[in-house]
Amino acid sequence: MDIVDFLNVSIHNTTTQELLEDLNLNGGVVVTPNVDHLVKIQSDREFLRAYYTSDYRVCDSKILQYISFLLGNPIKEKISGADLFPAFYDYNKDNEDVKIFLLGAKEGVAETAKHKINRKIGREIVVNAYSPSFGFEKNERECQEIIERINQSEATVLAVGVGAPKQEKWIAKYKNQLPKIKVFLAIGASIDFEAGNVRRSPKILGDMGLEWLYRLSTEPNRLWKRYLVDSLPLFWLVGQQRVNQYKFSPHLQTKYLPLGEILQQAGLLSSGNIRQALKIQKQYQDYRFGEILIEQGYLPSETINFFVNDLPELMQSNHRLRLGDYFNNAGLLLPEQISEALKQQYLTQRKFGEIITQRGWVNPGTLNWFVNLQNA
Repeated sequence: MDIVDFLNVSIHNTTTQELLEDLNLNGGVVVTPNVDHLVKIQSDREFLRAYYTSDYRVCDSKILQYISFLLGNPIKEKISGADLFPAFYDYNKDNEDVKIFLLGAKEGVAETAKHKINRKIGREIVVNAYSPSFGFEKNERECQEIIERINQSEATVLAVGVGAPKQEKWIAKYKNQLPKIKVFLAIGASIDFEAGNVRRSPKILGDMGLEWLYRLSTEPNRLWKRYLVDSLPLFWLVGQQRVNQYKFSPHLQTKYLPLGEILQQAGLLSSGNIRQALKIQKQYQDYRFGEILIEQGYLPSETINFFVNDLPELMQSNHRLRLGDYFNNAGLLLPEQISEALKQQYLTQRKFGEIITQRGWVNPGTLNWFVNLQNA
């Protein structure tokens, strides 16, 4: 699956149909980044960690989709939680393996949504529903009671609609205690929409990227600050990214992201390479992902060893290398190439990175990733 880098979050560039097929095949955690999420993530490390432990991050904002064109990597489709959830249960209406637990909304609303969805689908696809108390995420006793309810429900899908970042953090914290759940959906206000408790904006406004304006008009006291004040820094940060001045957090990336996605963000693997390697790994489960990359000739062993072993140790020790040393240790530049680049740097006063990219030794995306690593 292709990715589009938005600040320190990579958004998966997919369609609803592709996502539904992948979820049925592989399962996983779905989050839906929008402008508000990306702003919060800049200062909320726990939220960022929750995002990094998700499996699918799909664009829930027409504004982000517009910005992706500016960044030169257009996002195929806006997939909001409110659109994804009904698409998911409709796609699986005849799939008896899909049994949904609804967690969220005010008291009684989730139960109403459950009955309406089941009536619409024609079977008990939603097997249980629970509306937690306000502040439940800070009450470990209630959280454990919720986990017990879910585990006893026979549900294979958990749809959590308690608002961001609460829902993403809760899933990240407790998903390992829910062994029967194959798919986790962070769906925001979708439970309210399904119950008919809250009306969505007209589709034409959503298609134009103006759904926020409709929501602001319906809940001005609650939302004016989010939309008119808190969201503004995003445009400054995207501008920094556009001119390669934005700094991400490589320490968190290397700690939480899968190896394939780190290598893809570093410009060293394509989504096709990852899909092929994962396909082989499913056939031969004794093989590690990195070993497959080496055997397929996608990357040398030095590169895999650097990302799997050396990089986490470097990040933990806060020890930083010279840029050329990073590339040498990762097997991406030969010592003689580094010597030549340093010689040209001395003679011409050009930057080391400029020289190695102009020579075609390293692609610009990989250079930017390592520059951010060096400056982190």
